Amino acid sequence: MLRSILGLIILSILRRNEHDVVNVYDTFSNLMRIATGGKLLNFGYWTKDIMNPLQAQIQLTKLFGTYGSFEKAQTILDVGSGFSIPALHWIHSYSNLKIYCLNISLKQLKSANSDIGEIQHPEDDKLNLSPTKNIDNRIFHINSTSTSMPIRNESVDRIAAFESAQHFKPIAQFIHESKRILKNSGQLIMAMPIITNNSDLIPFSKSYNLGILAVTWASEHYNVSLLESLLRKDDFELSEVEYIGGKIYGPLADYYIQNRDRLKSEITKEYPKFLEIILYKSMIKMKIESDRNFINYVLIKATKK
Repeated sequence: MLRSILGLIILSILRRNEHDVVNVYDTFSNLMRIATGGKLLNFGYWTKDIMNPLQAQIQLTKLFGTYGSFEKAQTILDVGSGFSIPALHWIHSYSNLKIYCLNISLKQLKSANSDIGEIQHPEDDKLNLSPTKNIDNRIFHINSTSTSMPIRNESVDRIAAFESAQHFKPIAQFIHESKRILKNSGQLIMAMPIITNNSDLIPFSKSYNLGILAVTWASEHYNVSLLESLLRKDDFELSEVEYIGGKIYGPLADYYIQNRDRLKSEITKEYPKFLEIILYKSMIKMKIESDRNFINYVLIKATKK
């Protein structure tokens, strides 16, 4: 197990293709569940009233929906949908929505289908959701890559890439596909970690300094200038970018450090001790890089002209 995990980590950092990303998330998704208490695959948004990672993740999910004006949409394509837990929250919060969850990981889609069947008992996953009527007719799953999506032209109001676009390769092709699929005046909404220097590529040494992001961000590392350039190239009109990294990385690291003994005990029941040590040291590095403003986290909204 030690050898296979180390090999996966090294390949995911060096090779950075979609299948490696899928393997990373399939391998470490249970680790994330242990550390956060749920199956939401995002870093979370921490404010004073937030007590744990799951609450922070739910808050970031809600913030993303508000930022994307989901209340004005009827159809959303959620690309890189993970276990579809964000989609379940949005379905619950916005009664007018239908959501198409597109994911390259068949394993995650199967799990998502199972979770939908359990939505009438949300306390099992601490989702804090009441039962939702006609949910089977409002959320759908599609197994596909992000760069060639089997969706007809001009058919959705929003395309959501909720902490997933950094994995799409090439991201320019995803943006071009999004333009094809969006209705006129439809919007592409992205939430993602970014680097803050002027290069869209960083050396391995710097990648290592990203801490746990070097594994969970096992893909390309973009800056905002490059993303804006790609969006404008496809004639998207950009809204103001929101930088929220100050409420993402540091508070998450602080929580892990303060609760390490309990989390370590849970993690080492299923994973080797060395992995928890890597996770702990990575949290410290992630906090340092955030404090140095080497990394940030952004919300991006682009409207199809």
